[in-house]
Amino acid sequence: MCLVHAAGSAYNLSPVKLSALLVPAVLTAALASTASVAAAQPKSKPPAKLPKACGVTALPLAMGNEWTYEPVPPPPERQLTDAQIRLTPIEPKKLVVKVSGIETKDGVTTVTLTEDHDGRVHTTTVRCTSAGTFQIAPDAFWFAGEPGKVYGIELADVERKGNTLNLAGGKLTGLEWRDDLKAKWKHLVTGKIGPKMRQGTIEVSRHYVVLPEEEIEIRMGEWAGQKLKTAKLGLETLLKVTIEPETPLPLKAPPLLVNFFWMIDGTGPIQIQNSYGQQFLLTKFVSN
Repeated sequence: MCLVHAAGSAYNLSPVKLSALLVPAVLTAALASTASVAAAQPKSKPPAKLPKACGVTALPLAMGNEWTYEPVPPPPERQLTDAQIRLTPIEPKKLVVKVSGIETKDGVTTVTLTEDHDGRVHTTTVRCTSAGTFQIAPDAFWFAGEPGKVYGIELADVERKGNTLNLAGGKLTGLEWRDDLKAKWKHLVTGKIGPKMRQGTIEVSRHYVVLPEEEIEIRMGEWAGQKLKTAKLGLETLLKVTIEPETPLPLKAPPLLVNFFWMIDGTGPIQIQNSYGQQFLLTKFVSN
């Protein structure tokens, strides 16, 4: 073996020196061979994303997907007085929504959601089809941005007309749409001492309006410091309730309720503002 230096002359190498040079050379060759084999091996692909229910990306409901919301102050014009706040539902410090089940039967997919409000857990559903039906149950947070279910009242014979989200190809479309609901209701006994049991009907007229896109600055959570462009939805709601037996004083119709949703395709609602002066920001999203 002969190694040539820059001037072209040869070095005579003793067997010891030769072996000392050969050892690293052989190791280098072996490592290079191993690297070549490794490079030739197919690279492992990241795990495939789980299918989204009904192919919807506006609100991607894949098994195990999880959204964590935390309260943030609403703008001054939407804030309530202390007296008003005492009459509104308690605002949770953290709300977690998770897809815990997906089942398709006769072309209709039912997605089961588990909602955790500061440790109080209940399940609710979303119903969708590949043809564009997308209806969120009235006890779900995403129905009106109001966390928690109503206790002591049961709905029956629920009729839905329209969709919670108007979709085409799994994405939001249109400028406005309706999502109306009719049902019978009745009181349920929830304790040893309960109010006088009553029943009646409820009609919920819900009108969605697509507002101009809005860029919001995120101040907390995994997107803190970022400005995100969102599709903004306004939801106008009118309620009509009947009650039997009648109350001593006639029922007063609630005023028009106005809620807002800020949406990002592929994530869902990133911010929600309800009529109770509460606003919730998505601080963490787990996508499977």
